[in-house]
Amino acid sequence: MVGQWSGKEARALREAKRMSIREFAAHLGVHERLVSKWEAGGDRVHPRPVNQAALDTCLARSDDVERGRFAALTAVGPVSGAGTGGHTAVRGSYSNDAELLALIDSGAVRGDGSAAISERDLIMAAAHEASDHTGRAEATNIGPSTLDQLDADVTRIANDYVHTPPMPMMVEMLRVRRRVYRLLEGQQRPSDTSHLYLLAGSLSGLLANASTDLGYLDAAGEQIRAAWAYGEICGHNGLRAWARGMHALIEYWSERPHRALALAQSGQQYADSATAAVRLHNIEARIWSKIGSAVDTERCIRAATAASEGPVTDSLHDEVGGVFGFAEAKASYYAGATYIHLGLAEPALAATERTIELYRSGPARQRSYGAEALARVDSAAAHLINGSLDGAAEALSPVLELAEDKRIAQLEERLTGVRRRICAPTYRGVAQARSLDEQIEEFCGSTPTRSLPPGAG
Repeated sequence: MVGQWSGKEARALREAKRMSIREFAAHLGVHERLVSKWEAGGDRVHPRPVNQAALDTCLARSDDVERGRFAALTAVGPVSGAGTGGHTAVRGSYSNDAELLALIDSGAVRGDGSAAISERDLIMAAAHEASDHTGRAEATNIGPSTLDQLDADVTRIANDYVHTPPMPMMVEMLRVRRRVYRLLEGQQRPSDTSHLYLLAGSLSGLLANASTDLGYLDAAGEQIRAAWAYGEICGHNGLRAWARGMHALIEYWSERPHRALALAQSGQQYADSATAAVRLHNIEARIWSKIGSAVDTERCIRAATAASEGPVTDSLHDEVGGVFGFAEAKASYYAGATYIHLGLAEPALAATERTIELYRSGPARQRSYGAEALARVDSAAAHLINGSLDGAAEALSPVLELAEDKRIAQLEERLTGVRRRICAPTYRGVAQARSLDEQIEEFCGSTPTRSLPPGAG
């Protein structure tokens, strides 16, 4: 284990794994420029704590050959001492168990050097260490109902978020995650520690989603990298797959579509459930449509259809659900946005109308006001492509009446796209078009968060 990572150790780990800077960055879930910065700074640069954790996990998950190469690349010289024949003499250089074990850790008592250790001292030190460690391992700061309550909290938050404004939910997310962090600072069984990291990752993912809805994409990026690191630590594929998809969306909204593609595609290796695979294929299709590749978009849509037939579920996407789920209504919403990018009005109208109907007729608890509102904006765009101002105005009417605390950042960005369509020569001088444009302008002027760049959706 590395006490504190610097650029020197990060480079040694990358070289030990025989990875390029781009491959290593994708493996850690960071930008390749960040890895280059670490390596250029050498031992003067220390990654942030969340990236220190990611490097710890990467090293821990390396195989024996890779760890051996890493050790060779970062090795310090053997502990010095007096002796003959090139061996280190250690007799009399330890006075207690801790000092003896420290000598063993340092490699000072290998080979013939072990003859300098008292047999009894070695055996008793090993026995005492086992006894001490067992005593610590049996101690726990988690009662029988603690994890059950935290699981219930995460499930409640993930499902309430789809129909509740972001800000009050962020307060709740942060409160529960701080409780998880405090528990992780204590002592618990390894299986419970892993469970706590899953909870920390799930809550970081929820905070990434909320930060995105409020227009803070840089903060969302930090949260989703933390979620990914926690998924790596606890080895939960559902969290890994979801985090990769969310990170891809953040990069997509940040106008980095090729980076977004790499993340969505890399997530598929962790998609153990049908829902996870369908979600990632839909995200990839949406990104390809923004780039303008109809062929790749259709390929991903077909892949999503095929993946939906899988019977396998996972604990995050399917059991917790809510923000982590990807039900039919959410899939239809993604399809509508994808077809709008390609300028295909009819399939976009069919998908958005399907989304609106599914949310209208479904349970109120599962009605995502954000996805429904965005689907209505996409429906308006499709109507404008078809030359129907009446249809666009009707689709937008419920959106323009949304309460201010539900006006997520993506709405203004998408409405800006609708305004560009209204300003096209087709509608120039049309009174109804001018009126609709003024209503949208007023809506956007009162939207509290306007941090996404034009065209990001």
